[in-house]
Amino acid sequence: MQNSARRTGEECTLPAVTQLQELLRSLPGPPDAVLHRLLVLVCEQLELDVAFVGLLDGPDRVVALAAGADGTRHTGVEGRREPLAETYCRHVLERGGLLERDTSLDADLSALALTEELGLACYAGVPLVLDGRPVGTLCAAGAARHPSLSARDLRMLQALAEVAAPLAAQLGSDVVGTAPDRSATLADLDRLVAATSGATDLESLARPLLEVLHDVTGLASTYLTTVDVAGGVQHVRLAHNTRADFALPEGLVVPWDDTLCKRSLDEGRACTPDVQAVWGDSDAARELGIAVYVSVPVELSDGRLWGTLCAADPQAPADGGPALERHLPALRLFARLVAGEVEREAALVAARETAARATADARTDPLTGLHGRRVVEPWLAEQLADLGPGEAVLVAYVDVDRFKAVNDAHGHAAGDAVLVAVADHLRALSRPDDLVARLGGDEFVLAARLPVGAAEALARRLREASAVPSEPPVTLSTGTAVRAGGAGQGAGAAGLLAEADAAMYRVKRR
Repeated sequence: MQNSARRTGEECTLPAVTQLQELLRSLPGPPDAVLHRLLVLVCEQLELDVAFVGLLDGPDRVVALAAGADGTRHTGVEGRREPLAETYCRHVLERGGLLERDTSLDADLSALALTEELGLACYAGVPLVLDGRPVGTLCAAGAARHPSLSARDLRMLQALAEVAAPLAAQLGSDVVGTAPDRSATLADLDRLVAATSGATDLESLARPLLEVLHDVTGLASTYLTTVDVAGGVQHVRLAHNTRADFALPEGLVVPWDDTLCKRSLDEGRACTPDVQAVWGDSDAARELGIAVYVSVPVELSDGRLWGTLCAADPQAPADGGPALERHLPALRLFARLVAGEVEREAALVAARETAARATADARTDPLTGLHGRRVVEPWLAEQLADLGPGEAVLVAYVDVDRFKAVNDAHGHAAGDAVLVAVADHLRALSRPDDLVARLGGDEFVLAARLPVGAAEALARRLREASAVPSEPPVTLSTGTAVRAGGAGQGAGAAGLLAEADAAMYRVKRR
């Protein structure tokens, strides 16, 4: 088994598959071929090395089929027969489901011989139940601890188990030791897997799904919308149109209260084979020429409505529409995939914003709003690196005189107010491109890049501006150091800062 824990760093939310039953049952191919593709989908969605169907055979568990994300047969797993009591499947059946990111943390699992023999470091499994009776398990495993297995992954397995159970029952124990027909091609499911595994954002996921949805339903237009309930509008985000005379345009914005999607949700009517008969008062349907309509909500995991996934056609079906119902599992599956991608992207954006805030916090002094200590030396190093002839970098190292006495006599709140006043004082003395930073405690730095001829004048002005308009009033001791371009590298940023610090202490001793 290969290392499966590819999701490192921040945890990502994978698309959740909650309904696949009718879609898979409608695809051609023998049971073992359908199950094989299902197992590949499990591996890809959970990012695990191997997925398998285990069947109960008396006191034993037999692995009927096993596959990896690359579609290959797992000969080290497939065909294995062990006493049920010695398998992970026993715990799956006893617990009603099993989700373990790190098997070493579960004493029952780590004690099983299979854990060491097969190198099982993470595991997920659910029972296969047929007519109320367990017939086996649908499981997946990996060779490394998994960073992000979640309840959503378990729900996906439970949904797929409803499809796998009758297919597994058809196989029976006579398939043990035989290889499934790998030549069987399930075009729609293959395209679905390609869409979900290759997507990098919502559009690259949704566009292939809309194409597959057209192939499944045969309806002329399939489209994805977003809904702003508070704003009262619906927006056609993406659309796949196959007829020039009937197209739902991308970017179309319509009032939410007049949409077929809202009527569909309010009335619990997902399929409408005769829109004119049911919603003859709909101006939107009449203007767009919609005769057949299928719509399901795209809901986030917290139940909020994000949008809708729809299919429409200008012609009523010859059979009156009963066949429309069989398309609902496909729409609901795709809606969950879209919702999962929306939440994944939202999680990534939130993580980036959190990281940006953490970086900003690390670089900013929370009391004064000035730059923090971490900014000073890199800023000085950058200025010194390309300092040209006739330019200079000046550093003023500033210390508040008798600051401890302020805290002792007036309290720390008054001391904080003094530090804020010092920060404002230094800002007033600086130019827009200068650096003003608090090093910590009552020590500050003001640094500037300027012409050599102006450096001494600025240094003198900073040293003389020692009185701070604060309450209580305080004075500053300021030491300065200058590095001119073309004068050699000296001791660099740290050395220049140390020179200014030493100059400040000379001022304090006077």
